[in-house]
Amino acid sequence: MKRFCILLLIFSLSFAGWSASEDILTITHFSRVLDKEKTFKIYVPPDAEPGEKFPVLFILHGAWGGCEDWPSLTGVEDLADNYRMILVFPDGSPFGWYVDSPVEKNMQYETYVSGELVQLVDTLFPTVGAREGRGIMGLSMGGHGALLLAARHPDLFGSASSLSGILKITNHPDKWHIAGRLGPMEENREAWVNNSVWDQAERFRDAGVRILFDCGEEDTKTGAIGDNREMNQRLKELSIPHIWREMPGTHSWKYWDKHLGEHLNFHQAAMLSVTPDLGRWTKLYFERLGGFLEENARLSINKPGDSPGVCLLGSSSVQQFPAGLLPGYTVYNRGIAADHLGIGARGLSRRLESSVFDMMPEYVFILNGRNDLGDRHRTREPSIERMIQEYDEILGALRERRPEMKVFIVTCPSVRGKYAHLATPVHSYNMELKTLAKKHEMGVVDLYKALVDEDKLLKGEFSRDGLHITDSGREIWAGLMLEAMKEKKD
Repeated sequence: MKRFCILLLIFSLSFAGWSASEDILTITHFSRVLDKEKTFKIYVPPDAEPGEKFPVLFILHGAWGGCEDWPSLTGVEDLADNYRMILVFPDGSPFGWYVDSPVEKNMQYETYVSGELVQLVDTLFPTVGAREGRGIMGLSMGGHGALLLAARHPDLFGSASSLSGILKITNHPDKWHIAGRLGPMEENREAWVNNSVWDQAERFRDAGVRILFDCGEEDTKTGAIGDNREMNQRLKELSIPHIWREMPGTHSWKYWDKHLGEHLNFHQAAMLSVTPDLGRWTKLYFERLGGFLEENARLSINKPGDSPGVCLLGSSSVQQFPAGLLPGYTVYNRGIAADHLGIGARGLSRRLESSVFDMMPEYVFILNGRNDLGDRHRTREPSIERMIQEYDEILGALRERRPEMKVFIVTCPSVRGKYAHLATPVHSYNMELKTLAKKHEMGVVDLYKALVDEDKLLKGEFSRDGLHITDSGREIWAGLMLEAMKEKKD
C-alpha cells in the first residue's frame, strides 16, 4: 500500500513517467537546471510504516555510466533490504563529473544533484530532510563527485564515501572529457582547482562530514590509486579525520560490488540517529560499528604510542572485556553483543575492514560462534561444518591481507544452567576450531579448557549467568592472552 501511494503521488505531479522493477523505482522528471528530462532510480524500504521518515543515501555512477549502473551491475537491491535507508541513483551524464560547467550551460550537475534532486526527493519521499540523514557515495567519477559535493555542501551531506575515486582531477588534464566540462586546464586552471576535491579538501575542516574512501592497489592504469594516496596524505596534513583503505583489486565492478556493503554499513551507522527502528540487536550492531568507524577515523591523524596493538573480535563476551587487563598494549575492543560469524547479513566476516584492517594491529584474538550455535539449536542452521567454513574464510582473509599479524583462535567457554543444552555442540565446535588453527598455523588460546568442569559445563565460580563469564574468568582469559603474546615475542 505504501509503495502504491508513492507511485500515485509521482503520477499526480505530472512526471514524464515512472516504472517499477522489484523494489527499485525508475523516475523520469523534467530538470529546470539542465533544461531536459532526467531519470533517476530510487529504493524505498518496502515495509515503511505510515509516518516513518528515512535517511537518504545518494549513490553516484562513474564515467560512461548512468543511473542504471549500480542496480544492474551490483547486488545493491539484495543488500538494500538489510538497511533502513532510501537509496537514490542519479544520472550524472556519462561525463558530467558532478560539477557546474563554466563552458556548457546544460551541464550543471553539481546544482542538479545537490540542489534540484535533493529537493525533489525530499518533497516526494518520506525522508528525514536534514544533513544528519543524508549521505553520498560513488565510484570513480562518482567517487570524486561524492567527496566534492560533500566538501562544497557540508550543510547537505553528513557522510561521504568513494570507491576508486579520481580524487585529483588536475592529475588528468587530458582524460575522460574533463576538459569538455571545465575547459582546457592550461587555460582554465582556476576552474579545475575549484572542482578538484583534492584541492578543495580544506573545506572538510570543521565541516563534521564523515569520510571514507578506498581503492584497489592494482588500480594503476587510471591513476586512481595515486590520487587516493595523495588524498590520504592531504587529509593527514590538514588533520581531518578520515578512513582510507588500500585493498586488493582493480578498477572494476568486481571490486565495487565486493566492497559495496562496507560503504552501506558506513552510511547507515553515520545516519543511525535519524533512522527508524532497526530492532534492538541490529541497532546495537550499527551503534558499535559507528563507534569503531569514528575511532578509526581519529586514528588516521592521531596514532597511539609505540605499544603493540591488540584487536579483540567477537560478541558480548568480548564487548565486556576490560582493556585494562592487557597492560602495555593498545587494545581495540571490537566485540558486538549478539554478533555472529557472518553467515547472514551481518557478522564478523562482514566487518573485518573496520574491526581489523583499519587499525593494522600486531595481534588479533577471535572468540565467536556461540550465537551461531544458539541459532542452530533453534532452527537447525547453520551446521557446525558451515560455521567452520565461515571461520576458515575469516582466517584466510586475515592471513592474505596481513600475513605479519599474529592471529589466535580463542575457544568458546562452555555454558551451564538454562544454556546447558549448548554444552555438547560448544565442545564439538571447539574441537573443530583446534583443527582449523593447525591448518592455518595459528595459535590457540584454550579458554574452554581453563574454565570447564568434568561434565563439560562452565564451572560455577566462573559463570555469571550461565552464558557469560565472571571477572575472575576474564582475568584467566587475559592471562592466557598475555602468555600467548609473550611466547610469540620470544
